[in-house]
Amino acid sequence: MSQQTTSAEIKAKIILDEANLAFCETSQRNDEPNDRKLEGSGWEEGKMDGEFDEEDYGRILELQLEAAKICDTNPELEQKTEELFQKVNADNAEEILQEVLADSDIKDLARIAVTVFLLRFPTVQSFVNKGHPLVLATDEYMLENADAQNWHDYKNLAHEMRWDPRD
Repeated sequence: MSQQTTSAEIKAKIILDEANLAFCETSQRNDEPNDRKLEGSGWEEGKMDGEFDEEDYGRILELQLEAAKICDTNPELEQKTEELFQKVNADNAEEILQEVLADSDIKDLARIAVTVFLLRFPTVQSFVNKGHPLVLATDEYMLENADAQNWHDYKNLAHEMRWDPRD
C-alpha cells in the first residue's frame, strides 16, 4: 500500500479501534465517572517523559478529559465499536465508515485519539523510532501495523477529516 493512500477499511479500523480504546483509557483515570477533572488523566507525566512535547501536554489532558466524558455518557459505544471493528472487511468498509462517521460520539472519540497520536508522534520518524507505547501485546492490528505506513494512515485520516493538530 502506498504511503499516499489509506483504504476505507484501514480508516474504519483506526476509527473503531481508537474509539474503543478510549474506554480502556477512561477506566484507568484517577477520577470518577461524571466527576472528571483535567488532573484525572491516567498518564503520569514523569513516566511519559519524551512521549510528547511539553507544550502539547495540556492539550492532551484536555482531549483525554473530553473523551472520558463521552465514555461516561455513552457506555454502549464500547461494545458497538468492538462489534463493528470485528465486522469490517474490504467489502463493507465504506458502508461501516459512513455509519461510524455519522455517529458524532464515535467520530469525536476517534478525532481525540488521532489528535493525541499525532501530538505524541508528529513525524513518521518519531513513531518508527519510538513505536506506539500504548500497544498491548493482544492488539494484533496495531502490532502488525507498527510501521511507517501505520503513521501515514493516521496522518492521512487526520488530514482528510481535518483533525490534524498541525494543519
